[in-house]
Amino acid sequence: SKAASTVSKYGKLWGRGYESFPPKLRRILSVSGKGDHATTYLQGLVTSDLFSEPKAPREEDSESLRALEGLVSSSSSSLNVDGGSGGLEEPMEQEVPVQFTSKMRSTCFLDHRGRILTDALLWKRSLDGEPVNTANNDNAATTTEYLIDVPGDAADALLAHLKQHKLRRSKVTLKDRSDEFSIHAVYGTLNAEGAPPGYLAAMDPRHPSLGMRVLSVGPQAVSKDEGATKEETGRGDFAEDEVGNDRQSSSPSQPQTRPERELRQKTFETLMNNHFPPAPGTYRVLRTLSGIAEGSELATRTALECNLEFLNAISFSKGCYLGQELTA
Repeated sequence: SKAASTVSKYGKLWGRGYESFPPKLRRILSVSGKGDHATTYLQGLVTSDLFSEPKAPREEDSESLRALEGLVSSSSSSLNVDGGSGGLEEPMEQEVPVQFTSKMRSTCFLDHRGRILTDALLWKRSLDGEPVNTANNDNAATTTEYLIDVPGDAADALLAHLKQHKLRRSKVTLKDRSDEFSIHAVYGTLNAEGAPPGYLAAMDPRHPSLGMRVLSVGPQAVSKDEGATKEETGRGDFAEDEVGNDRQSSSPSQPQTRPERELRQKTFETLMNNHFPPAPGTYRVLRTLSGIAEGSELATRTALECNLEFLNAISFSKGCYLGQELTA
């Protein structure tokens, strides 16, 4: 991949492209409950403040932006042939305001010693179709769900951690929804508005240069041509236990079909191929260049040691939470 031909206030963007994450790289855990039960439950387990809106990432200083603009202009000129465009330039995109709201935020889970269990991205949505625009709109009649986008190598440990701290009075439901939803990243754009029905989209809250994150969650995001009904996607092949973990049915009479996540991924790739080229492996490159660790790479370290406050994952003003002594 090559750097994009536009420079935003957050620095130079990566080239246009997209990639999908298999379960071994990213998984989705769910915490849901009526009213503010899910928010209150997670508030005591994460380092970010779920009752306030997240801050926008730090913008680049003007001197750095001028230097980047010069590099991009020089790079673009070298691609032209006899003053023509040569067909090699990245398409220019009008810069749009980047919104950072409680719909998606970065956070971190700590153990009882104050050591990192894992980092995560938290998506907040209403299961009743109500819009989620602010951090404090959890109506008592509304079912709120947090989708935890977590590195695959830390998902099992995090799910066990959530179960361990789910008290009998905690009116929340925990599930592993990794086989139901698909996770994607789109690069070279700052416009995360206007996602199609069935998709959640937001710029990475740690820094926009890491791309736009996309979750395929709704029935509209599965192509009917791929056999996307509940029966065809093999949901009948799974039973759900009391804590929401999917277990494979042993009935030999039920057909073995593609998991719903694979169907969603195929639909997303078909949608994106008309606008962005596939760019597998880009996210790992961007993470490495940015010095951002994830999942088991952070395990047993402290949040401040890993500079998570610069990735908008820590609040120094919220109340008590598990393991706060070494952080706040």
